[in-house]
Amino acid sequence: MPLLAVCMKHLRKLFVILPAALILASCSSPPPEPSPQPQPTEKPEEGQTITLITPDAGNIDSTKASKYQIQTRLTDFHLFSESEGLAWGVTKNALRLYLTRDNGKTWTNISPASAVQFSSNPVYGRDIFFTDSDNGWIVRQTFGMMETIVLRTRDGGKSWKISPLSQGSSISSAYFSSPFKGWLMATWGTEESRESKALYMTDDGGATWKTIMQNDQYSPNSPHPALPVVGIAGGVVFRDGDTGLIPLNRSKNPKLYRTVDGGSSWREVKSLPASGAFNNYDNLTLGKPEFFSPATGWIPVVGTRKNTAGKVYNGYFTSNGGIDWKWAEFNLGLRTGDNEDVPPTFLNSNDGWIINGNVLYRTTNQGKDWKALPDSTVLISKLSEYPEIVKLQFISEDVGWLLIERSKDKHSILLQTTNGGINWRVM
Repeated sequence: MPLLAVCMKHLRKLFVILPAALILASCSSPPPEPSPQPQPTEKPEEGQTITLITPDAGNIDSTKASKYQIQTRLTDFHLFSESEGLAWGVTKNALRLYLTRDNGKTWTNISPASAVQFSSNPVYGRDIFFTDSDNGWIVRQTFGMMETIVLRTRDGGKSWKISPLSQGSSISSAYFSSPFKGWLMATWGTEESRESKALYMTDDGGATWKTIMQNDQYSPNSPHPALPVVGIAGGVVFRDGDTGLIPLNRSKNPKLYRTVDGGSSWREVKSLPASGAFNNYDNLTLGKPEFFSPATGWIPVVGTRKNTAGKVYNGYFTSNGGIDWKWAEFNLGLRTGDNEDVPPTFLNSNDGWIINGNVLYRTTNQGKDWKALPDSTVLISKLSEYPEIVKLQFISEDVGWLLIERSKDKHSILLQTTNGGINWRVM
């Protein structure tokens, strides 16, 4: 064989052996020293583990659907039906919003872009509102150098669009009567029992907003009287596109105002009856009204006394769309402790629930009587671990969700019942 051919043959072997030797050497070499990692300054925010599926799976459990599990802290939720609901929290200023359509078995991450930052945990009815599982809105309140914006979805969170809201005040309440018509209540200059108020309305699903009421100059004799400056707004609710309610709280004399023209004009509801029980309290507060149907609804009422810890809950109920109201005494006694700010929850004008300690009570006669439900070992066990109640909601006589937490270390867990509160499970 010619000398040149022999040399080329040996060179080809060398080029094959040398890379293999280098790879082997790199695998057997000691690993580099790890660089120091920053230590966490606080405990991670945690909750129960939930199973997520990809959005294109339509939230339908399938062996073909891609699934993965995460552990997250939840701070609020809202039920649409017995099988559909939302749950969310904020992690590193980014909103984590999840939707289930199969009773919590699987969830879809429908969060807006993480670039949309949140300075606090959004609350349903103030920062988040959905008319159904497809149509929803998120209000990102002003903080720092950022302006207030409204995010909206028409496809269950697969996509979000953003609209600016040109105002520098705080949004205290949000409500939509349809996928197109909605309202935002803004308040500012709050001092004791006074604050300025403005109401913004959209009729194109939140793409644009216009001011329909502002009370810098309150004129009760005007053909379109605004809400008075006196009174702290307790949350605006609309029965339909025209009729709405809002409580104004001021010490011992809360007032209820009503509109029948979509929010342009507001007049006091004179049929709100006083009760002899009012004399027992130094402060009375009306909560946010809730309609069960076009005709029926209720308003929680909380009373407090000076130099006395705890709160007492009662309610007002209507059967004619908020024109007339009836006082209902709940006979629940004084609520104290971590959960004294959690009112009863009602499904309709008769059926309601409340947790006292680790016992769930139910009424079927508008709060006249409350019956303790049988002990649930899961409920008792989880309340001992997570003693603070964030929210309790029933969507039917059988199905309800309960969010509880241990706020000191930012842990939470979501429970569900499917038999009216007798038994519970971790979702």
